[in-house]
Amino acid sequence: MKEITLTINGKQVKGREGDTVLEVCEANNIYVPTLCHLKGLTDVGACRMCVVDIERERRPVPACTYPARDGLVVQTHNENLEKYRRLILELMFTERNHLCAQCVASGDCELQNLAYEYQMDNVRYPYSWPALPLDSVNDYLVIDHNRCILCGRCIRTCDEIVGVHTLDFGHRGWKDAVIADLNQPLGASSCISCGACFQVCPTGAIFSKNSAYKGKPEECRKVNSICPICGVGCKIEALVKNNRLVRIDSPDLTGKRGILCNKGRFTPLYKKGERTTTALVKNGRGKLEPRPLLEAIDVVARKLAELKTKYGGNSIAGIASSQASNDSLKAFKELISGTIGSELIDTLDGDVYRTITRGINHHKAQGGLDIETSLEEILKADCIIVVGANPLESHPVVGSYIARAARRNKATLILIHPSQNTFPYHATLWLKPKENRQVLALEILSKAIIDKGTKKDSAKTKEIAASLKDINVKQGSAQAGIGTDDLSEAAEMLSKAKHSVIIYGEGVLQQENPALIESLLNLATVASSRNKGQLQVISLKPKGNSRGAWDMGIANSSQSIVRNLTGSNVRALYLLLSDDYVDASQLTNLSKGLEFIIIQSSYPLPARAKANVVLPSPSWAEVGEKYTTLDGLTKSTSRLIKPPVGIKADSEILREISKQMKK
Repeated sequence: MKEITLTINGKQVKGREGDTVLEVCEANNIYVPTLCHLKGLTDVGACRMCVVDIERERRPVPACTYPARDGLVVQTHNENLEKYRRLILELMFTERNHLCAQCVASGDCELQNLAYEYQMDNVRYPYSWPALPLDSVNDYLVIDHNRCILCGRCIRTCDEIVGVHTLDFGHRGWKDAVIADLNQPLGASSCISCGACFQVCPTGAIFSKNSAYKGKPEECRKVNSICPICGVGCKIEALVKNNRLVRIDSPDLTGKRGILCNKGRFTPLYKKGERTTTALVKNGRGKLEPRPLLEAIDVVARKLAELKTKYGGNSIAGIASSQASNDSLKAFKELISGTIGSELIDTLDGDVYRTITRGINHHKAQGGLDIETSLEEILKADCIIVVGANPLESHPVVGSYIARAARRNKATLILIHPSQNTFPYHATLWLKPKENRQVLALEILSKAIIDKGTKKDSAKTKEIAASLKDINVKQGSAQAGIGTDDLSEAAEMLSKAKHSVIIYGEGVLQQENPALIESLLNLATVASSRNKGQLQVISLKPKGNSRGAWDMGIANSSQSIVRNLTGSNVRALYLLLSDDYVDASQLTNLSKGLEFIIIQSSYPLPARAKANVVLPSPSWAEVGEKYTTLDGLTKSTSRLIKPPVGIKADSEILREISKQMKK
C-alpha cells in the first residue's frame, strides 16, 4: 500500500492508502471516541461518536468511514466536536431505558464509560421510556432491547465473522430493533449460540445468563488458554473470580481463528454436577469406599504387577478417551506399553483412526494424517465440499469458517449427505446419494471431472482415471440416486475451482469404510486440491484430542481392543476417561468378564459400580497441558481454576503407578 501523509491536530502523521481517517488515528495513537466501530468489522458510521472536522468539509464527518487521503487536514478534538459528541450521548440515553445501576454491564459498558468521560450528570432532553421487550428464550443469551443503542456491532459480527447472519435490523424509525431471522425469538431462530454478539455488545443489551452479576472484569483474574473440547483449538480468555469461571471470551474475536462456539464459551460455565473428588476402592463386600489416593495407587500397582507376573503383559488392556491431554496419554502409554509391556492399548475412537489410516494407505502408500490440510484453508477456498458432516453442530467454528467462505468469498458449497442438516441454507448444491452409495457417488463425481479434461494430469490422476475407466457416469448416477444435471453441475464447479477444500465427518467415519476415505482423497486429487504436498482435505475427528492420541500411537493400528475384550485372555482393564462423558452402555459392555477394572475419571459415571478402583481426574480447566488440534497443531492450555483438594493430574497418577510397579 502507498504511504500517505496527513495532518491531524497540527501534527504530520503517516498512513496507508485505503485506510480510513480513524484507522490512521489509531495507528498513530490518536484517541477518537467510538461505539459502533470494532476492528475487523465493516465500518458503518452509525453512532456518530467518531466525528472529526476535516478541512474543506462543511460539517463534521465520521472518521470511521471517511477515506484518508494524502494531504488531508484533520481535527479530532475541539469545542464544537465535544459539544456534538455530548449531544449524541444524551440522545442515546434518552432514546432507550439505560438504568445503569440495575444493568448487568454496569462498570463494563462502553456507553457508560463515555458518559463518565463527557461528565454527563444530566441530559437536556425528555426520556422516551419506551416499553421494549426482553428476549430470554435462548439457552445462554438474553437480548434486552431497552439497553440497545442500535450500533449494529452484533449484526455485523454475526454476518461477517460467524457467517450465520441470524441478526439484522427490523422495523423502522423509533421501532427499529435488532431481530433474529424474521423477528423470531432468539431461541427459536437460526442462532448457533456462539455468543459472539454478546462479546461485542458495547452495552448490556445482549448478556449471558450464566455470567450476569457474577463479577466485573476488574474484579476477576484473566487467564489466556485454548479450548480443547472439539479439536479446533480456539484461543480463549477466561475471567475467574474466587476460583470460579465467570465468563469466557475470545481474545481475538475478529482474527483468523478468533471466534468461539457455545461449547467453548458457555459449556465450561454450566458443567457442574457431581465430581469424583476422592479415590474409591472396592472392599470385601463388593462396595466402593473412599481411600487416600496413594493407598488406591498402591492397590492398582500391586494388582497389575501380580497379573503381569502370573499371566503376562497382554493380560492387561488399556483404553483411553481421546479427550485426555497429550501429557496424560503419554504417561498412559508409558504405563501400559512400557511398564506393563502390553500390546493391548487403544482409544475409544480407535475404529475411526483405523478407518482413516487404511483409507489413506490405500490412496497413498505410507501416507499419514499429515496428508490433511489446515483449517485456515477453508477461509481461502472458492469451492467447499462437505461430505457426511454437520459442522455447525459437531464443530461449530468449522461450520462458521465454511459459512464465512460461502458468504464473503462467494465460495460454492457442495453438500454430499443423504439426510437433512443445517447447511442446506448455505449450500449452492446438495447431492443426496442413497444410503451406502456414497463411494459410488464420489467415484462418478471424480470420473465426471476427469471426463471434462480441465485439470492437469498427474501420475496419481492417471492412476485414478484408469481405476474408474469402466464406470458409466449416467448409470452410476442412477444407482447412487443423484440427478445427472446435479452431478454435472458439481463437476463443473470443481473443475473451475482454483482452491477447493473437502471436509468430512461423522456420517463418513461411522461407516468404518476405508474405501469411502480413499474415494474422498481421490476426489481431492482429481480436483487438483493440493497445497505444499497436502491434500485439501479435513476430517472432523470425534474427540477434542483425537489427533493427539492417534499421532502418539495410542490407538491400536491393527485391531479394535474395545471390540475384542469379551472372550479374550484379558484379566484387567485400565480405562483412562479424564473429563470425558462416556456412554454408560459402552463401558458396561467393556467390563464384562474381567477380574480387575480401574476407571480414572472426573465424573461418577454409572459404570463405575463395575470398577475395583476409581481414581479421580481433574477437568481440562484445572490443569495446564498440551493438546493437538484436528489439523495437527500442538497447543497448551493454562490452568484456569484450582482442582478440588487432593486431585492430581492424570499424568502424575499414571507415573506414580509405573514407579510403584517397578519397585
